[in-house]
Amino acid sequence: MVEAVPLHAATLRYFSPAGPFAAAVAAATGMPVPTPLTATLSQHLVLAWLRPTETLALSEEGAPIAELRERLAQAAGGYVVDLTGGLKAFRVRGARGPELLCRLGSAALALRVGEARRGRFADVPVLVVCVRVEETLLVVDRAYAEHLRGWIEATVAPNGRDAVPKLE
Repeated sequence: MVEAVPLHAATLRYFSPAGPFAAAVAAATGMPVPTPLTATLSQHLVLAWLRPTETLALSEEGAPIAELRERLAQAAGGYVVDLTGGLKAFRVRGARGPELLCRLGSAALALRVGEARRGRFADVPVLVVCVRVEETLLVVDRAYAEHLRGWIEATVAPNGRDAVPKLE
């Protein structure tokens, strides 16, 4: 099953993953900044590695992102940029999720829990984050979300599955 999900997001940019800002992130979230190609997960927050000095914070609720922004406002060595409204997400659930991800883009993007990678689906960049067994988030720039939704729908429709819900 594929569904559009609400998303609140912020990028955390810092000079060093071992520096004071990364330590402040760990203190604020109870999770370290993720290592390359991974995500750290809590009940309400996902921290996904984007590049050596950037982490993406994701939540389906606004409060964890707002709290993170507030707690890191004065932290040295980095900053937080709110991306809420700039990104959209789709949740892929079920045992056949990895098969769908292979059909959409690449077998390399069928991930294990706690892995995060960027790839291309429908010729647009997408962040893929496996948050639970049989549950993966596809995070895409808002400008490309409807295009990706259409690509997913075209891919799953021949199998008799329901259409992907429209984005709000």
